[in-house]
Amino acid sequence: MNRSSGRRTSGELPAEATSFVGRRHELAHVADVLTRARLVTLTGPGGVGKSRTAVRAAYELKGTFSAGAQLVELSALSDPELLANTVAAALDLPEQTARPALEVIADFLADRNLLLLLDTCEHLVDACAVLCDELLRAAPGLRILATSRQPLDVAGEHVLAIGPLSVPDPSDSAARQGCDALDLFADRASAAAPGFTMSDDNRADVLALCRRLDGIPLAIELAVPRLRVLSLDEMLTRLDDRFRLLTGGRRTSVPRHQTLRTAIGWSHDLSTESERLLWARLAVFAGELSLEAAEAVCADPARPAGPPGGLAPPAAEVLPAEEVLTSLIGLVEKSVVIRVETPEGTRYRMLDTIREFGLEQLAALKDEEPTRHRHLAYFLEVAASFDKEWTGDAQIPLLRALVRDRANVRSALKYCVSQPRLHCQGLRMATALWGYWHATGLLTEGRYWLRRTLDGCPDETPVRVKALWLTSWYMDLQGERGNNAELLKEAEAIATRIDDPVGAAWTLAFQAHRRYFLGLMEGCAADFQEARARMTALGDDTGLQMLGFYGGFMLILSGDHEQGIAWCDDSLVRGAAHPAEQWARGWALWVKSVGLWLRGDHEAAVACSQEGLRSKATLHDLMGLAHFMEGLAWYAAQLRHFERVAVLQGAADALWRRSAKEARFGIPVLHALHAGAAAQARSALGADGYHEAFTEGGLLPLDTAVDLALADGSAAAPDVPPQRSGPADGLTPRERQVAALVSEGLTNREVAAELVVSKRTIDSHVEHILTKLGFTSRAQIAALHSAATPDAAVPPPEV
Repeated sequence: MNRSSGRRTSGELPAEATSFVGRRHELAHVADVLTRARLVTLTGPGGVGKSRTAVRAAYELKGTFSAGAQLVELSALSDPELLANTVAAALDLPEQTARPALEVIADFLADRNLLLLLDTCEHLVDACAVLCDELLRAAPGLRILATSRQPLDVAGEHVLAIGPLSVPDPSDSAARQGCDALDLFADRASAAAPGFTMSDDNRADVLALCRRLDGIPLAIELAVPRLRVLSLDEMLTRLDDRFRLLTGGRRTSVPRHQTLRTAIGWSHDLSTESERLLWARLAVFAGELSLEAAEAVCADPARPAGPPGGLAPPAAEVLPAEEVLTSLIGLVEKSVVIRVETPEGTRYRMLDTIREFGLEQLAALKDEEPTRHRHLAYFLEVAASFDKEWTGDAQIPLLRALVRDRANVRSALKYCVSQPRLHCQGLRMATALWGYWHATGLLTEGRYWLRRTLDGCPDETPVRVKALWLTSWYMDLQGERGNNAELLKEAEAIATRIDDPVGAAWTLAFQAHRRYFLGLMEGCAADFQEARARMTALGDDTGLQMLGFYGGFMLILSGDHEQGIAWCDDSLVRGAAHPAEQWARGWALWVKSVGLWLRGDHEAAVACSQEGLRSKATLHDLMGLAHFMEGLAWYAAQLRHFERVAVLQGAADALWRRSAKEARFGIPVLHALHAGAAAQARSALGADGYHEAFTEGGLLPLDTAVDLALADGSAAAPDVPPQRSGPADGLTPRERQVAALVSEGLTNREVAAELVVSKRTIDSHVEHILTKLGFTSRAQIAALHSAATPDAAVPPPEV
């Protein structure tokens, strides 16, 4: 079952779209140095293959690290203040805690043996240096592999220069047989120009071309598509003409960075006028883009409108909308644009070096500001549509699309805060994305953009009111309580002055929310009732849906379980019209499950928890998953599945540490339920047994933990066989229970299903039993069953 919202666990190493050629010496060198150095930086000019080499090295080495390898792509990031947030997202660490992201990352990595790949650091070199230094100090099992056009200059850094691919002397016939540059050309040519094969007849021409391109992989990749229209001899002639122009007609050596620019410029010259204009305009995109976005941003409108501020439209070339697709196909065929297949469909991206060239062309055309304004306008519309449809059936696909466009969202917001006249548009965009910030766990980044745009846009509008109460809400969730009263006071005052009844109702609700999160329950019920009456009069269905679980939670905590459950039911009924919506539904189910449990209706509480767990798994909501796992652990304790209790609590604890400043929102009744279940499990398993199962739960992959939590645990646990004197004296109660089931002929997987724990747990128990008893086979464990009779004897260990 694919539960992911599409929120990328961006740290996953990407699949290679094309075959990897050569670099065996460099890969071996990286592997060797990483055994001795904790920070290795691959340096070299753009286009030389640093990223491909680093990713391939990470693929080959990830099996030697118990926590694997994780990738952080930095090329689309331009704000160094968001570096730690980007790394946290790659490590799947949400920003639902107010702790600094770097501190959260350091804690997460402290006990992990992991290879972290930081790709494209040169434009953030100082921030990357600080980050690497901090993380290496905090996490002894961490190794960092970075790529950069310059060293990071961190103590202990080992720098490996990545040069062009080897191109042998034409007279060395033996070396030509194992030439990386020739192999790359042949591999790409066979795909780009079907029917082309490298032979003894053309090998010298290919070698000459690769030498002319200095063996730079990107230059070779850009040259290969020319084979569709030119012979090798024609390619060499035209390329030599460009170099003679560059060097004033002298056949002198050309610096490698000029060789690459020449190769890129050649592709540019061979592009059509429409392709060149599209290339320049696509350069404003950060990361990936869709065809729809390319058409909206890069095409000229039928009647051009100038950017805000009264600037006249530039006198640039025109790209009609109907030519965008054709031009995009042409750029893909020329290897200028890379096609990327994703679960959301076909998308496109440009390599950094090619994007930089495009931005230079865009500036030369005096077309950058209008293009960036269209980019902003497009993503403002995306954000507005997301806000409008957030609690509807399109929630998951909209969220997936925004997750893939995260870099472009950042780019648009940064453009807003860089232009004083656009601050209010930035505030509108940051506010419209409220559901995105919450559902993806990016509360810290959401607050960052809200703060920056609030500071720049003092206009008293409903958007400002919403931004203020959103910031207060996020502070509550991140544990920064007590410091947000002024925000809500300002929101209330503005809503009154501008007659914003919707903003006033939401502000009242979050004033009550703030107080009950501080444990100040007096007056909260009345305020929530008043907010509910106002929202009902206004027809604010989204507000009522959210108020159902926020207000319902307060009612349950104050002891009014029936009313709190009724409010949750009202939220669920309102959401029933949109069965594909998961975010609000999941929270309403969690609050209702707590109310049902406290009321004593435990079976119904479990049913709610399992249903809600599926919703939160779909959204990849770690905080929500932690809450539901806690509740299912209470039920496991009631059924005496004590190892399951420990495993679920361990899994929830790992999620709390990743997603929240304090577990269980710091609410006493939830802490008490947790402590009660833990005490029962610790008493039954022993302190060591509980700790072992708890630790195992914390190490489970998220999907495995979710599957375990959803497993049917409704049957009471099998009885623990009584302790009898004999060889099995040293077994724990759980080990005796496992041994009894093994003696019945159950496999480890069947024992795990019987006890509602993971197979890995049972594997561990069986190993412990064998070790403690000096046995070497399961058959000997089975013989323990006969020890229940006076005449039984445990067989001696096999020799």
